[in-house]
Amino acid sequence: MKIFILIATLIVILVLLTIFRRTGRRLTERQIISSQQAVNAAMNAALHELDASLGVKTSDKQFRSTLVANIWGHEVMAFEFSIPIERAVNRDILRKQLNDDLIAYTRANGMKSFDADEPAMLITDLWFDNKQPLVHIDVAHICNAETLSYLHDLRCLNQLD
Repeated sequence: MKIFILIATLIVILVLLTIFRRTGRRLTERQIISSQQAVNAAMNAALHELDASLGVKTSDKQFRSTLVANIWGHEVMAFEFSIPIERAVNRDILRKQLNDDLIAYTRANGMKSFDADEPAMLITDLWFDNKQPLVHIDVAHICNAETLSYLHDLRCLNQLD
């Protein structure tokens, strides 16, 4: 009888753990989708505000991002865009212009950052593809502690200005 109770207790615990894990995963997936939609809208607005002399090809096409590799951990809201360009330009000027446009967009739309000392969205990396006429742009949506820690890690690695 004691073994039966022990086995039943273990089964109940395993079922509960499975339910909690699946619920947590679904919540994280919903947060990622919501954050990605916000970042896509902000970047599309920022890209259409860019000066044509910066060489970025903007059209009526809506650019979509992909989730940055999950090596930093779960719930890091960082996304990558691959944008066609006419030519490579000064990356610092392009990065500053995009960051300024993202800040303006997030303020105009009432988007708040997890940390008052950080903007709601920030370009974390920008590089030009050597094989194709593309610029790769990573954008972090600083809406949770995990993404803020990701920014801190990038700064410690000197990969973020």
